[in-house]
Amino acid sequence: MKANLVFTAIGPDRPGIVNDVSEFLFKNGCTIEDSRMATLGGEFVLMLLLSGPMGKIASIQKEFPPFASKLGLTVTAKKTPSSPARPNKGFVPFQVRVVGLDHEDIVHRFAHALYQLGANIESLETQAVSAPVTGAPMFALTMRVAIPPHVSLSELRSKLQAAGDEVNVDVTVQAV
Repeated sequence: MKANLVFTAIGPDRPGIVNDVSEFLFKNGCTIEDSRMATLGGEFVLMLLLSGPMGKIASIQKEFPPFASKLGLTVTAKKTPSSPARPNKGFVPFQVRVVGLDHEDIVHRFAHALYQLGANIESLETQAVSAPVTGAPMFALTMRVAIPPHVSLSELRSKLQAAGDEVNVDVTVQAV
C-alpha cells in the first residue's frame, strides 16, 4: 500500500544538498511527488511530498532525520493522506502577479483581500528585485489562488485592484 509524507528541511546553503537528499530518497525507495526548494538568505529550504510503500515511508521517517542532521539540515515530517481531501472542490484557479516599489504590508493586503473573498492561497512566492533603469527596490509577488465559484472574475479583479491601489502596485490576474 502506498503512503505519502510531507517533510521540510532547512539548513545552511551549499552546493550538493539536492543531490544528497534525492540520492538518499531514491536509494530508500521513495519518489519525490512534489517539491519547493529555495535559498532564503543563507539558508536552503526544501519542502517535499514523498510517496512510496508504507514500509519505506515509515523507514524514511526514522532514517532521514539523522541523515539530514549530518548535512546540517533540521527536518520536520508529517504523514499525509494518499488522496488528499479537496477543500477547494469547484474553486477556480487563478494566478495573481503583483509588482511595485518595495514596502511593508503588500503580502498582507493581498492575503486579506483574498481571505475576504473566501479564496485559498495555494502557493505564494515573493522576490525583492531592482528596477531596470533606476535600480529602485521593487517587490514582486506571484500567487496561485483558488477562487470560490460564486466569486465573479470582475469581483476578483476589483477586490485585488483596490488592494493594489492602497499600496501603489500593479496587479494582473490570469486564469490558470
